[in-house]
Amino acid sequence: MFEFFKKKLPNSGQPVATPLAAAPPTSTRQHTLIQRELVRVVLKDTLRQHGVPGAWIGCEVQVAPKRVSDDDLVIQLVILKWNEALLRYAPALERQLLLDLDRFDPSVDHSRYLVSWRFAPDCGCPLSEMPDPTFWLQVAHPAPPPEPVAILDRRRSKRTKRAQKFDLPSSAYDNLPQNFAPTEPAPLR
Repeated sequence: MFEFFKKKLPNSGQPVATPLAAAPPTSTRQHTLIQRELVRVVLKDTLRQHGVPGAWIGCEVQVAPKRVSDDDLVIQLVILKWNEALLRYAPALERQLLLDLDRFDPSVDHSRYLVSWRFAPDCGCPLSEMPDPTFWLQVAHPAPPPEPVAILDRRRSKRTKRAQKFDLPSSAYDNLPQNFAPTEPAPLR
């Protein structure tokens, strides 16, 4: 059926050149593929370790344009399921992901990786429009979190006033004689 591929050139006795097979990936390309898979695995492990459901965040890994000699990766974390608390901890999750990458593969400088965030169109975000401009003035100055104080450092910790053990006034029933027999264990039958 496909005999025209097997035809010879009219003037030469050599067969027609067939297209070359795809060249095997270079070591740089293999390294990049390994790094992509490592990022995906480490992200799943980081989410599992911190109790975040794996279906909430996806990941796309792309090669950044070459700089001097090595490829850098762009890690795009995709929010698949909306959760307000997840967004509050997004910078902490990003740092933890890079720390876990360093732990799994210390031979690569992961600090040069670029991390970006994207929202899936069907993530379930309840906010579809921007708020009134006065909204940003109201939340511009949030209260600072309380400064942590070491529990065992009594010099810096503030002493709390001790509460009374009993807040009821004394009564005549407080000092009644207790003349009942002590409890003794009975033998097992």
